[in-house]
Amino acid sequence: MPRLNPANVSRLIGVGRIAVGAALLAVPGRVGRPWLGEAGATPAAQVALRGLGIRDALIGMAQIHTAGDPDRGYRWARTSAVADVVDLVATLAAARSLPATGVAATSTVAGAAAVVGLATSRAMQAA
Repeated sequence: MPRLNPANVSRLIGVGRIAVGAALLAVPGRVGRPWLGEAGATPAAQVALRGLGIRDALIGMAQIHTAGDPDRGYRWARTSAVADVVDLVATLAAARSLPATGVAATSTVAGAAAVVGLATSRAMQAA
């Protein structure tokens, strides 16, 4: 079996999602400030960022756990991609109020993850 297959790509996306989630949980202000500006370092924003962090960590864990399951793996890859689309759309909707570098970075990462995640989900479903 080739090392770079849809299940392993899904696992890698899951690992990345867990890493982002852990960072959001551990240091939400440090992650939030570049993305959201000074507001990202406020205690109120840190509540939301930690909630986002646990979402990412749990989706990543489910994605890794089910990657080899033909009945559930593609669904978690798709769920992960949909979460990335939501992050992208929410960031773009507020772009005028956010730092340009944060919008660019989030758009690039979330957009790429969404495309790769959706393609991975489709490949897993077809397998």
